[in-house]
Amino acid sequence: MGRNYYLDKDAVIDREGNIGFVITNQNPPGYVYGYTKYIYTGRGLWKGYERVLRYYGVHNLINSPQVFSMEPCHGVEFPIIPLSRVRRHLYPEEGFRKILSNEKKMELHAMFSLLDKIPNIRLGITGSYLVGIEHANSDVDMVIYGCKDAYDFLSSFPGGSPDVEWIREASRNYSLDVEEAKSLYDVRTRGVYRGMRYSFLFVDDKPHPYCREVCSPLREVIIEGEMEGDCRSLFYPAVAGLYSHDYYEVISWEGIYSMAMFKGGLMKVKGLELECSGKRVILIGDRRVKGNIRVLQ
Repeated sequence: MGRNYYLDKDAVIDREGNIGFVITNQNPPGYVYGYTKYIYTGRGLWKGYERVLRYYGVHNLINSPQVFSMEPCHGVEFPIIPLSRVRRHLYPEEGFRKILSNEKKMELHAMFSLLDKIPNIRLGITGSYLVGIEHANSDVDMVIYGCKDAYDFLSSFPGGSPDVEWIREASRNYSLDVEEAKSLYDVRTRGVYRGMRYSFLFVDDKPHPYCREVCSPLREVIIEGEMEGDCRSLFYPAVAGLYSHDYYEVISWEGIYSMAMFKGGLMKVKGLELECSGKRVILIGDRRVKGNIRVLQ
């Protein structure tokens, strides 16, 4: 039996059969923050489904066919999925248990060989495998829950081979040069193993109350400083501290920067400065200020 609350990376199928994914653990009453990724046309590569969100990144999300709502606590629009439209709620943990027990083990021998190299931690599976529309070359997107398991995984898993295509895609999609994209890449969280592209994604295992802070936009800023992250940097949105002439909390809705924020170091941050219940926050991923993080050392 599944959870009665929604977490990041959960999947939802609406009444029309469209497939979407939740993007945060902090969801308002009546709907979840999430986006539609697949719609059924009968022509798509994913068992008849086609992707309506072809490329990741906030700038691509806001230009895709989503439902948006203006959120009063943040003063910005978020993509939403109304709960009244949800027909099924799929859980990565249950999806992974089904894969362990079904007859696809031989088809996924590379995945099971890869999992032998990681510690005994709580896992889920998301993406096309969770909703059952994977094809022969689908990526395997695994979910790791909670801080302790995230630290255990990162301290023990060496990773496979570099995913060169991801580096090219990130460079093209985020207007980065190749060396900048490489500085954000970590083979532990995304790579290739025995011909299979994999990713490991991190999810806080606890829901959070909606509207914990009220934020007001101030100005676009570019600030250099020392970034210091922890396990919150691995979750979505990623959170880390930035020590410059003042202290800022950096919040990124662009997942590409998560591992750099976690590792920390000297960085240049461009984003929208907010005042959030007395805190100084720099937001990355706002439609008004695209924002980015440059690793300086």
